[in-house]
Amino acid sequence: MGAKEVMTDLAGASRVRSYERDGVTLGYSMVGDGQPILFVHGTTATGEFEWGRLAAGLASDYQCVLPDLRGHGRSELGDSSDMGQAICADLRHLIEHLGLDHPHVVGFSYGSEIALMLELSAPGTAKSLVMVSPGTGRPSDYKAPRLEHLYRTWPFALRRLHETHHGPEHWRRLVTVMHVDSVGRSEFSTETLGRVGCPVLLVAGTDDESTRRAQGKRFADANHLARYVELDGAGHAVHHKCRDRFAEVISAFLTEVDSERAGSHAAAEDS
Repeated sequence: MGAKEVMTDLAGASRVRSYERDGVTLGYSMVGDGQPILFVHGTTATGEFEWGRLAAGLASDYQCVLPDLRGHGRSELGDSSDMGQAICADLRHLIEHLGLDHPHVVGFSYGSEIALMLELSAPGTAKSLVMVSPGTGRPSDYKAPRLEHLYRTWPFALRRLHETHHGPEHWRRLVTVMHVDSVGRSEFSTETLGRVGCPVLLVAGTDDESTRRAQGKRFADANHLARYVELDGAGHAVHHKCRDRFAEVISAFLTEVDSERAGSHAAAEDS
């Protein structure tokens, strides 16, 4: 399907846009110029809530693209029967629509799993992956939390993000849909992780879920292009808890990847 785009201005240099895929209207915002970064938020967040402050700090060097995943924020839900695959298709369409040339892809929690799926489903899509609170699927012994527990404990700030476009109780539907999609995804094998061909940065807080920290370490052990970093004093949302330190880590990683890519291109031209 072609894309119909609407653009309005936000405060500062951020630009809010929308496009369509298979009749579903999907929102995203952009800020900055330069090498592209595609940011993927976590369950019931939005692009700007999750990544807005970090993107503003990177905007002098990077074009930051912050989509609202389907059903979130300004994006319609559409068919939710295979949420993960639908989101991957949405993001591939957005990459093609914007003409992003091998963007860095940054994802948090559920979004880190989507970032990995995006690269595995179409190798070469990403220049690099940054997986924050990394997820590589559910181990066979994983004990999924009950939906009733999630409803009771879900952060109030995340519940409110969808009221304007979807109504005050929409967050419950999102939690249900995303939970079902997430817990139904089997853990990727070490062989599959080893085939990822781009640089990968895996970041977790020292107080994050043990499963996610273990999966980050497992990925780094399985792939020589992957590295795992833990930041002290943070739990699940390390990029919010340790904003400055996280910004330093990701900026150094992106600069390293871009410098190595530029060096390899120069060497190829000289040969």
